[in-house]
Amino acid sequence: MTAAPDDAAPRPHWAVRMNRRNRSVFFALLAGVIGVHLFEHQAPTSAWLALALQFALYPQLVYWRALRHAQPREAEVQNMMLDGFCFGLWSAGLGFPLWISFILFAGACVNLTVFMGLRGGLMETAVMAAGGLLGTLLLGPVTWKPGTSLLVSFLCMAVLTGFLVVFARDGFLRARDQYESRAQTLRQLEEIRLLQSRLQDLALRDPLTGLFNRRHLDEALAAALSAAQRSGQPLALLMIDIDHFKQINDTHGHPAGDAMLQALATLMQDQVRPDDLACRVGGEEFVLVLRNTSAEAAQAIAQRLRLGFEGLAVAHGGAMLQATLSCGIACFAQHGRDARALTAAADAALYAAKVAGRNRVVVAPPVGPQDAPAAAYFA
Repeated sequence: MTAAPDDAAPRPHWAVRMNRRNRSVFFALLAGVIGVHLFEHQAPTSAWLALALQFALYPQLVYWRALRHAQPREAEVQNMMLDGFCFGLWSAGLGFPLWISFILFAGACVNLTVFMGLRGGLMETAVMAAGGLLGTLLLGPVTWKPGTSLLVSFLCMAVLTGFLVVFARDGFLRARDQYESRAQTLRQLEEIRLLQSRLQDLALRDPLTGLFNRRHLDEALAAALSAAQRSGQPLALLMIDIDHFKQINDTHGHPAGDAMLQALATLMQDQVRPDDLACRVGGEEFVLVLRNTSAEAAQAIAQRLRLGFEGLAVAHGGAMLQATLSCGIACFAQHGRDARALTAAADAALYAAKVAGRNRVVVAPPVGPQDAPAAAYFA
């Protein structure tokens, strides 16, 4: 019976997998090189047995150990140090032939340096030297035999080149994977940033008209007033209301009312400057915040907006809908110096426009000290 996926053994650590492959291939190639050298020197059977144990059985034993170790990477580091120690023994046993000793040393040092940096290379040098010293002591006087045949020297060059190429390829593949992973992470972060920006924008905008909502108005108006106070420039607040809007909803239905709201929002966006702020604060009520705008300039803008809306004919359900608007204007600082007072003054001016017959623009009267309680009343 096939085991369920959940019962499958966990995948070995990447270092264990990589070193099993590299060690198995490199040791097999080393066995060939050393085997040729032993054959040329008519080595005894014990040397051939040691060759088989070291370069055929040993890689599987250390893989088995790392596979079952609680810390696989730490086990692999220990295995690589053991590799170097054994290589030192072999160098001593063979009489320290230069080419063979060099490829044993280079292979061991490169491997551990990849894992631990320069410190790993120094550690591998130390353990290989210890192995060579122990081999010298165990084997008695070692005859130094630095030379190798042309064939063995060529094989050493080929094995070392292949080993370095494999390691370079592994490094390239891991760097490429890390680059692609980092690029994917950056793309995901950018998508998250854009999504957060869109969500934040949605949280600050009215879904029907696309204008900013009251939440954003509260923050933006306070910031605009602070800037006006610092610079001494004027600021105008326009409160706008569609006249008899309830009658439009009752007669033609709420979709018709929505169409009128959207038409006014579009007109406002067309009329105001990029630095101005257009908001829908609820129902048929809208607010315009006009930076660096005097009462006279704000009144002219409001009149253009009123006349433009009055001349609109909104097609809906086979009917052409028309409506008018009323607008109240208050300006910093003659009508108030903070958001509460300014809003109250604009709201009072809008109320005055409604009482006077609608479809008109009214500018709030200047607020003096005696009028401060009245302004607070409308907040």
